[in-house]
Amino acid sequence: MDYLLGASLGGLIAFAYSIPAIMLELIERGKASVAPPVITVKTIFGYTIKKREAFWVGLLLHLCIGMLFGLIYILFVERGWLFVTHRPYTFLSFAVYGFLSWIFVGLVVYPLLQMGLFGRREGKGIWLETLVTHMLLGVTMAALVYWFQPYYFAVTF
Repeated sequence: MDYLLGASLGGLIAFAYSIPAIMLELIERGKASVAPPVITVKTIFGYTIKKREAFWVGLLLHLCIGMLFGLIYILFVERGWLFVTHRPYTFLSFAVYGFLSWIFVGLVVYPLLQMGLFGRREGKGIWLETLVTHMLLGVTMAALVYWFQPYYFAVTF
């Protein structure tokens, strides 16, 4: 159940942060050139995507990464793999996890999708957009965990 909750929180946070980009895309009717934090994916697996579909593929990728962010954090907690902080559900553990997940996505996921290291084929500033997004995911998850914990479960910042 914790895995489902982690994936749901990650996906919900990713969706909440993508609402301004979705609104901009709908208002501009596909003519918006920049819509952070959603990356406009121009090519995936070597296929060029039409301009109309590029944003929505990027949004799907953004939401999947958000869900995986929450799911894998819970996996790390359950297995005791928080090797830097050794304390689950703390602000520092979420911040370190956000940074390390950015490294993983930049070095593994984007190259697998043939988007280049840190998404460089999609644009020069993608690395910064994804760094900020992952750090925001971490900070927001830390805040939500802290906010919704019962009084008997001591979470320290």
